[in-house]
Amino acid sequence: MKIWAHHYTLEPGSDPARAARGPRNGALLRVEFEDETIGYTDLHPWEEFGHASLAYHLASLCTDQPALLANLALRHAHTDAAARRAGLSLFDGLPEVRSHALFTDWTAAPRRAFEQCVAGDYTAVKLKIGRNRQREAEALNALADLPLRWRLDANASFTTGGVSIDAFLTNLNPNIRQHIEFLEDPFPYHPDAWPAFSQREKLPLALDWELPDSPPPWPGAQIVVIKPASQDAFPLALAAAQAGLEIVVSHSMDHPLGQAVALWTAQRLRQRHGDLVRQGGLQAAGLYQPDEFSAQIKTNGPFTTPPPGTGFGFDDLLSLLPWQPLR
Repeated sequence: MKIWAHHYTLEPGSDPARAARGPRNGALLRVEFEDETIGYTDLHPWEEFGHASLAYHLASLCTDQPALLANLALRHAHTDAAARRAGLSLFDGLPEVRSHALFTDWTAAPRRAFEQCVAGDYTAVKLKIGRNRQREAEALNALADLPLRWRLDANASFTTGGVSIDAFLTNLNPNIRQHIEFLEDPFPYHPDAWPAFSQREKLPLALDWELPDSPPPWPGAQIVVIKPASQDAFPLALAAAQAGLEIVVSHSMDHPLGQAVALWTAQRLRQRHGDLVRQGGLQAAGLYQPDEFSAQIKTNGPFTTPPPGTGFGFDDLLSLLPWQPLR
């Protein structure tokens, strides 16, 4: 197996309400397998969430034991290579999966931004919470009349047991409370605290980053968020579905090639598991400055048109990149 890398930097977009909080670095990989097929993939670790560095993952590709994210990237490259050899797009024949609208510094967003979501046929919006709880509650209450469902992601920033998040929820307009689709990672998962909190607040809870070591079911969790860049999506989704959990597939705010992998994963899982796969986090409008890659992923409201080409797409652009050999 031969591997080449192309390093990239994604610069934040110009709209502060939707932009990433800073530049993001990663590497695209070009992999030639033993059968001489060639596939492409994205490698985009998040050190802030406990991933080892990009340099570590790239170095691991030069060994017989690639790190977890590097190994997942190689699997995606192999899937891509098989489709390219056959001259097929991986997206052919797959069902569409809607996406929620994503805001980052959403409390600074004007009301018209959310009204545009409604006009654009979005039904769900994902918001990060836990940075300024009073301001966030006030901003949400001002949107109580809009026909949207709210996906609130706390990144486990509230206290274990739900004391401080109880105060946050108490300050919400009843109409907002009724339209919370789920609360993601309110505080670190615990098999006793999560069921008690979910039952008390009558809110569905979603697990994202810190999944338990044991297989599902996970008491208190009704939804699992799967990021194909950092999780073995298909066996995890199968275990979740068998346990009655619903599934949300999300990209990792990574390169458009990584976003295409997430889109394909969501569509493939919808094909397998039907309505257990909810609409996902599959769009990146405004996160980064646009480039030639992002221009090839089109959106029509909550629906995403995959990039043209074979495999995961982007054929011409990938062929023109300057690749540096790794092994």
